[in-house]
Amino acid sequence: MPVVMRFLACTIAVFLCGTVEHFAQKAPQKSRTAPAKSSTAPQSPPAPETPPPTPQEITRKDSLAMLAKADIVRLATIPKEQHQERAKLLFTLLRLEQYPAVMKHLDTSAIAVREAQLEQIWVRAMNIAGKFRVIQEISSERLAVGDVVTVEASFENLSLLVKFNFNDQHKIIGLGYNQGKPKYELPRYASTESIEEREITVKTGALTMPGTLALPKSTGEKRVPIAILLHDQGPQDRDLTYNGYKPNKDLALGLGKRGIATLRYDKRTRLYQLKPEEMNSYTVNEETIADAVSAIQEVRALARKFPIDTSKIFIVAPSLAAMVLPRIFRQDSVANPASMRVAGAVMMALNYVKLHELMMPRFEHFSARDGLTVEEVKQQASIKRRIETVESSKLSLKTSVYDLPYGIPASYWIDLRSYNHVEAIAKLALPMLFLYAEQDHDIDFTANGLAWKTKLAGKSGVEWKSYPNLFHFFAEGNGTARDYDRKGNVDTAVIMDIADWIEKR
Repeated sequence: MPVVMRFLACTIAVFLCGTVEHFAQKAPQKSRTAPAKSSTAPQSPPAPETPPPTPQEITRKDSLAMLAKADIVRLATIPKEQHQERAKLLFTLLRLEQYPAVMKHLDTSAIAVREAQLEQIWVRAMNIAGKFRVIQEISSERLAVGDVVTVEASFENLSLLVKFNFNDQHKIIGLGYNQGKPKYELPRYASTESIEEREITVKTGALTMPGTLALPKSTGEKRVPIAILLHDQGPQDRDLTYNGYKPNKDLALGLGKRGIATLRYDKRTRLYQLKPEEMNSYTVNEETIADAVSAIQEVRALARKFPIDTSKIFIVAPSLAAMVLPRIFRQDSVANPASMRVAGAVMMALNYVKLHELMMPRFEHFSARDGLTVEEVKQQASIKRRIETVESSKLSLKTSVYDLPYGIPASYWIDLRSYNHVEAIAKLALPMLFLYAEQDHDIDFTANGLAWKTKLAGKSGVEWKSYPNLFHFFAEGNGTARDYDRKGNVDTAVIMDIADWIEKR
């Protein structure tokens, strides 16, 4: 999946957007009559009453402040842990341009933004969004960086997803927005009636990752094969959700219809924040390997309760997980020496080049096609420096994450430098199906897929499939950045090819 690596504490840049719907008129001020004077004193003529301000005299700022008054009071009185309600009120205050009131709820040690900056960004952006219409939906999820509440709002010109990231002290440590994206829709081949989903957990030590076991219905006593659906890079959920795509959910639905069970789970890095004391020990083992081993063992345990054939456990592994499969298998064999081994692996968009070497081709394809802007020249130089840092003999545990790709600690890159994934995968003695989307420019087909085909030419148990009109999510696309902003599903041909391959094993 696209590389969006956020393993460290999240400090989201503040880009907010909105507008104002109506201006209320200020209530007339009540006049105050002077107390009566002594009858012996000469009477002064009564002071003229101050006339109420006309609508023209009511400032826009006063109008907005009056509209926001009740919300400010409400925000101060509701329980702090009611993050959805707090986000709704904060969104309203932003829309009414009550920047000081919003700033009071920010953890400014995490968000380096001043009130003037917040106002400037808002004013600049609301001209694009247009007039506010309605809040469509408010949702929240618990992530490693705290509770993230999303307020989906409709404006005159577009819809916005405004996100508020609350820490455990109920302060905002992340605030941002993006344009509303198309929502995921079930694929045509889906048949929810053909599978039964059960909530499960994958446990690694003290960490628990919630997941889903999808079982085909009406299997009787027949035991079915199962595919464990792993993750690519980044803090992903069990479905690999990205805008209007959910590739792992598509696979679960499609394979389930073909009589193949699946297990998928939320990734550790989505649920648990990397602690400061882990900065010098964090590797791909903590990101992917250890939990994949736990998932394999969980499948073996589930087979004692459900009709799962433990001699037919398969791994479906996108790029990163496919790259470290030899380490997953080796660790599983050490931890569970008496257990049945994995029967085969589906390698989806496996990179041939090293992980850090993917950065520049991605940038050049998506950002530098029409010539570089000044900002892109700076970005290109930054990417080059980060790549060189990984390859430098000076790389050490003291190297700052700000000098490394994706903001990942040095321990991660030191570990990967000692791992030759090409040779390790070439030595795997199990059936493998390599799948590539020819319009994929995250993992370029020519530089990676064809290189693997050459490397493994003649190796028994290896099969290949590529799809001319599909992009990185194995959905229809043409290789442009716009592919990621649409909605779509894993192509039917991909589902059928994986199912056919598993059924032959």
